[in-house]
Amino acid sequence: MNYQLNNINIYSNSINEFELDLLNILKENKSRQIITLNLDFLRNTKFNDEFRNICESSKLVLPDGAGITFLIRAKYNTTINRITGNDVFPLLLKIANDNNYRVALIGSTPSVLDKVEIKIKKIYRNLSHNLLCISPKYHFEKDETINLKIVNEIKSFKPDIVFTALGSPRQEIWLYKNMNLFQSKINVGVGAVFDFYSGEKKRSPIFFQNFGLEWLWRLTTEPIRLFKRYILLDLPFLIKSILLKNY
Repeated sequence: MNYQLNNINIYSNSINEFELDLLNILKENKSRQIITLNLDFLRNTKFNDEFRNICESSKLVLPDGAGITFLIRAKYNTTINRITGNDVFPLLLKIANDNNYRVALIGSTPSVLDKVEIKIKKIYRNLSHNLLCISPKYHFEKDETINLKIVNEIKSFKPDIVFTALGSPRQEIWLYKNMNLFQSKINVGVGAVFDFYSGEKKRSPIFFQNFGLEWLWRLTTEPIRLFKRYILLDLPFLIKSILLKNY
């Protein structure tokens, strides 16, 4: 069955089927984008036409957040499993390692990215010479000279997979504009995943993840940064969507 939220098709297959889909995408000679959709992303698609169009045209839109699976359950009376950025990142690293694909990581701070690079090269030995890590300055894409330099560096590296950690919707928009230049086959924005993977931030305990409360854990660990997003913006959006059946 085809599940949609705001006219965006939501991926509903299992994680095992997802791995097979990734392998098939990597065999295609096309640049594809994958979106890890959470409630804040969905809210943004309501007023950001560019971002909504990117989501609509993406190869796969994954149900990353508990708010997304909750809305699917409310709209279709069915349950689908979350596939988060934290799931996608190590899965694609494993696939790249096993098949000698080249991976580029763009974003985050130099200290976080250094930790990510060290960990990847320790776990995935085949990525030692197939990994590019770039930590650009904030809003680098607004500087044409710097942006072009980074784009050209990625093009020269010829990655098969590109991850960006620039914050949404910046990361998705930047990938959409540049992925055909890279000729990378899979392109995905992963937000805070580099922070979690590096150990810079601690991911919520399994209990919170299993019960869809990962957002609550993150709120308690970063209340100043996330209170406005989660409580003042996303929660009212969720309630309004359900009451008005505005999916």
